[in-house]
Amino acid sequence: MKIYLVGGAVRDELLKMPFFEKDYVVVGATPEEMVKNNFKPVGKDFPVFIHPKTFEEYALARTEKKEGFGYKGFKFFTSPEITLEEDLQRRDLTINAIAKDECGKIIDPFNGVKDLQNKVLRHISSAFSEDPLRILRVCRFQAKFIDFQIEDDTKKYLLNMVANKELQFLSVDRIMLELKKVFLLRHGYIFFKTLNDIGASDQLFTFDNQKLNNLSECFKPFFLSSFFLKVRFNLLWLFFQNKFNFSLNENYVTNFSKKDQAIIDLFFKIHQKLENFLNLSINEKYKLLKDIGFFGRDEKLNEILLLFQLNADAYQQVVSKILIYFDHLRIHYASHPISLPTNLTGQAINEYLTKKRIELLNIFEF
Repeated sequence: MKIYLVGGAVRDELLKMPFFEKDYVVVGATPEEMVKNNFKPVGKDFPVFIHPKTFEEYALARTEKKEGFGYKGFKFFTSPEITLEEDLQRRDLTINAIAKDECGKIIDPFNGVKDLQNKVLRHISSAFSEDPLRILRVCRFQAKFIDFQIEDDTKKYLLNMVANKELQFLSVDRIMLELKKVFLLRHGYIFFKTLNDIGASDQLFTFDNQKLNNLSECFKPFFLSSFFLKVRFNLLWLFFQNKFNFSLNENYVTNFSKKDQAIIDLFFKIHQKLENFLNLSINEKYKLLKDIGFFGRDEKLNEILLLFQLNADAYQQVVSKILIYFDHLRIHYASHPISLPTNLTGQAINEYLTKKRIELLNIFEF
């Protein structure tokens, strides 16, 4: 049994970039041997095991054969006789097919190190075109490594796959998983430019505004904002869909929670009032504070304010005064707790709280 570190961890280590996940390939072992060594089996389609101490993934070396359509249209084969090179050959790009053994020796059968040095995204074999997910992966790697270039023949494969409408065989879950990874990248907007360059945007997205054909430029100032990574992916995606009038096309049905959708609907309903908050009347301020959950323990307040900061930062608007106002207002209410009379019940409680909160808002000085 031999164990090799493979894929992204090796690639990013060679590039002196941080990495957070490690994937291992085990050559010369059987599932029974893995279990005997206290590895926990978790793979459904092929044998993947969790290390008993580090909880990292170890997959048996495998090959694959295309037997159907899309990402799931593969049959996998594992055997102790399958070599490391055979396992690496099934991967997408040369830079993702580099391995390192337990002694630190680099194994590079497809010249991935050279492509790293030359900053090239290059497919390994013609089998690249069998998996439509690789269209999205290459676009994501272009956004991750912005100074790399997609090799000409690899680009031809991408164009042919798009022309053959291979993306229709991807599930919405796989698409959203890739998008979540894209939204962790500083230059993730380049993913959408690359999609557009190979003609894939129209296969994934529906645009209400026909003039809007460059999502990359729309997204760019938001990705570059320091607030971007602080907002949950679901809210970001719904925010973009609402702001730029687009959605995943009808082949891909997304299931976002009603709570998330309600937060986005509320934000677009009140964000202009929030920008003008200091000039509102007392009653208008109170209503807005109540709508965004200021007086409760609802997490939506923080999420609304993050969206507010992100939107303002993307358009280089200064809203720091409003945010400082909110911080001082929190302190004001915390230092003036409201005691409820014991004889109040039902609607009378709400009326009393409303009255006292408005009184406190009226005496607040900023």
